[in-house]
Amino acid sequence: MIPTARHRIERLHHDRVATRERSDFYAWGALDAADAFAYSLIERPQGSVLLDLGCGRGAHTLHFARSGAYVVAIDLSGGMTGVTQRRAVAAGLGDRVAVQQMSAESLGFADATFDYVFGHSVLHHTDLAVTRREVQRILKPGGRAVFLEPLCHNPLLNLFRRLTPWRRTPTEKPLSMADLRFFAEPFASVSHREFYLLALAAFAFAPFGSRALFRRALHLLNAVDQRIFCLAPALRRYAWVTVCEVRR
Repeated sequence: MIPTARHRIERLHHDRVATRERSDFYAWGALDAADAFAYSLIERPQGSVLLDLGCGRGAHTLHFARSGAYVVAIDLSGGMTGVTQRRAVAAGLGDRVAVQQMSAESLGFADATFDYVFGHSVLHHTDLAVTRREVQRILKPGGRAVFLEPLCHNPLLNLFRRLTPWRRTPTEKPLSMADLRFFAEPFASVSHREFYLLALAAFAFAPFGSRALFRRALHLLNAVDQRIFCLAPALRRYAWVTVCEVRR
């Protein structure tokens, strides 16, 4: 696949990000509840072959390798794959992890290679039509793909995104509920759960530098959010992120 201008923009941005450590609310565990749920959907990692699609710094790669999976970690950014490779070796997991620089839209793997595909904040950087075809192709029959992605429906979140353009690439696009339905079309089944609506109020504590207070508020308000989403499912679209599972 010939790299497009979008690929070059994404690669350059993430190569730069790879050179510095995170110290923002993500490092404080802002997505811990959603991450834990996403991890729980990889039900039998022991002995499985898992593709970490858009591995970033390798945190999820290391998690699944420690859980007993053989992990192939790919990323468009050579900076990110370099970080992941070094972390895997340093953690003594080099024999359970293979790292390659590769686009999610052109996966160099044979059909039906993987038991699982895991992606964290990657689909909204890609062409969904191309990526879904590739994900379906490389999953084994009965295999599962799990993705954590930002949603686009909350006006306050969209205002924050406009005010902080340096935090993201100009080519990325948070997903809509229609995008989720579109991505899931070729698969046998789909389910998704949303996280963080009222819980976004916890970010008011971030400027004060109180990590403990931030995490406590986030935990309590996320529990309230899950109750709200059960009682009023229409509000789920206004959450910050969704965790989506599709099965081949």
